[in-house]
Amino acid sequence: MSIDALQSLGEILLQVLAPIILMTGAGFLLRRNIDINPRSVNRVVYFVLSPCLVYFSVLTLEFDPATTGRSILFAALNMLIIGGAAFLLVQRWKYQGGLASAFVITTILLNNGNYGLPLNLFAFGETGFAYALVLFMFNAMIGGAISIYLAIRGQDGGLAALRRTVVQPIILAMILGVFSRFTHIAPTGSLLDMIDMTGRAAIPVFLLVLGMSLAQTNVRANLRPVLRLTALRMVVSPVLALIIAFLVGLSGVAYSVAVMQASMPTAVNSIVITSEFDAAPDFTAGAVLMTTLASLVTLPILLFFLR
Repeated sequence: MSIDALQSLGEILLQVLAPIILMTGAGFLLRRNIDINPRSVNRVVYFVLSPCLVYFSVLTLEFDPATTGRSILFAALNMLIIGGAAFLLVQRWKYQGGLASAFVITTILLNNGNYGLPLNLFAFGETGFAYALVLFMFNAMIGGAISIYLAIRGQDGGLAALRRTVVQPIILAMILGVFSRFTHIAPTGSLLDMIDMTGRAAIPVFLLVLGMSLAQTNVRANLRPVLRLTALRMVVSPVLALIIAFLVGLSGVAYSVAVMQASMPTAVNSIVITSEFDAAPDFTAGAVLMTTLASLVTLPILLFFLR
């Protein structure tokens, strides 16, 4: 590897991943040494910080309509193909019940909020953050609905999944942001500044919650399924994303962000969903930990070639 390549890789590690690793590590150590409930902190993010971030971003960030449309098409195709592959693999490996549902959930539900938003902000600036936010909201809405349906199928059915998804604070904030953007009915002055400051707090707290969640997971449970999921999520999915992003016509920063967001590890929120409905939560926790660790290798490689 040339000196320039080594310098580029070092810049990626220092400028992009180091802040993420340090803040996530702080959350990990905090949970290990202090009696703190990650779920309580996560609720602050879920009900207050994230909605403010989404609302303010939808209201103020600049989006190119054509590129945004291609990004959404990319996200839909990527989820359909990788989710379909996970479903077929579950049948082949004869996984049953909660484990079968959890395997698909951990494949499609991505950590492109807690992890992906700060990474794309540090790597690609405000423009990259805007497209990352679009992909995050798509995964939160569509991926969340599918995940809830899979977790509760046989209990309440798909209608309950739809109701639970529509009333998510992030989705409501997105709808309100679109309404304010097009009607120009929006907060101003100090109220808008407060929404902005509250939303910006979401980025570091995202990473603290990620670290605290990783501190209480056990990867040894269901080791073989966890390793299989990690290979699918962190090796196959990035390759697939590179191809799909090219086919739908993405280029430049939007292309790089789409690939990065589709290559994120499994979302921490998947633990909440599978625990709530008793769909193999131990496997899910192991999958979150293992894919996050694998991302420390795969994401720098991707960033090196995409930047």
